[in-house]
Amino acid sequence: MKIISWNVNGLRSALSKNFSEFVADAKPDVLCLQETRIGEAAAALLDLPFAHRYFYSAERAGYSGTAILSNIEPRGVRRISLCEGADEGRVLVADFDSFSLASIYAPNAQAELRRIDYKHAWNTAFADFAKSNAPLVACGDFNVAHEEIDIARPRENEGNAGFSETERTDFSDILSRADMSDIWRERNPDTVKYSWWSYRGGARKRNIGWRLDYFLVSRGLLKSIVSADILDEVGGSDHAPISLETAE
Repeated sequence: MKIISWNVNGLRSALSKNFSEFVADAKPDVLCLQETRIGEAAAALLDLPFAHRYFYSAERAGYSGTAILSNIEPRGVRRISLCEGADEGRVLVADFDSFSLASIYAPNAQAELRRIDYKHAWNTAFADFAKSNAPLVACGDFNVAHEEIDIARPRENEGNAGFSETERTDFSDILSRADMSDIWRERNPDTVKYSWWSYRGGARKRNIGWRLDYFLVSRGLLKSIVSADILDEVGGSDHAPISLETAE
């Protein structure tokens, strides 16, 4: 199974760019999307080249949202709201025969860490969810650069949203409590590669980026993982797609 995950920063915007060409060339069996920013009724009208299409939209129009597009029919699909309050469409799960697959769009802690308490609660709830839903592959935008190697300018960003001590510790806790692997980093311990760049100041051209997008894999599944990659040459969004291939 070839799985690709991509924060498209607006699905309709992506469709007006290189989305269709990328999908035709990459040929994923399953495509997980984040930040779709489209209602489920409008999404159902889109011409998307997959046999099975599932969307989880936020209550707030034009905000957040996840999707799983698949040519393999899952046994079931679940929309998971991890925290009380407004439904933000952040966790969409497809249950396949060998594992469950979750498309994840974690909250942003926001400037001056205004939403850090919510982000911490969400991270804690996700760790519990991941532990109880193994074997699990969770992919998407976790809105955190875990280690200094995952961000171009760690000193300048220390304590900022996405690189705060709370978020980085929470991410470590997810991996340990749910017994999961950050598979790309585990297989590429010294490689510098990013998945998000600001639109400002030519950051992508200068490769001043962050690694915010991950495949997290239950350790019991690691033997079946063939490859994992960050497709940082693919444009069309401020995020790059990431990929995972399994033998099952």
